[in-house]
Amino acid sequence: MRRRRSPVRESGEGFLIELGEDEATLVVRLLDELRQLLTNPSPDSSERLLIVRLFPVAHPGDEVAEAEYQRLMRDDLVQSKLEAIDRVESVLTAERRSDRVVDEAGLVAFMQSLNGIRLVLGTMLGVTDDPTQEEVNEQLEKSAEYHLYAYLSWLLEHCVRAVSGD
Repeated sequence: MRRRRSPVRESGEGFLIELGEDEATLVVRLLDELRQLLTNPSPDSSERLLIVRLFPVAHPGDEVAEAEYQRLMRDDLVQSKLEAIDRVESVLTAERRSDRVVDEAGLVAFMQSLNGIRLVLGTMLGVTDDPTQEEVNEQLEKSAEYHLYAYLSWLLEHCVRAVSGD
């Protein structure tokens, strides 16, 4: 059995992100959906809950300090996420292979963007990092959303391996 080459690997000039056309189109579409969640906050509490994990609590146990932190930092955090999304989209839609090579900061932007999508999708699916949570139920494992979550996790793993030199 032939082993598939990593979609993210170190290149002489940086890191090559080489997804198939369908994969790149999917990730770009998901990035656009993430952008919409970040830029058009809905009063619908279910949509707001989707992005909660994108903005971790900085001051647990101190609601006043946390509210102040969010007031001061939220716009900067959103802007940083949007800039990363824009950078990743330009790489994934590049025609030339040489334009799909990024430096370490570009790879980190890719990783942050992928992880943002994973966090939103994980929230939708009820995935947590709680070690006491029971295994993912069989019904969930069969869902398209779960397979997408697993694919994004796999892609993120390849990014981590590339940046760590594995």
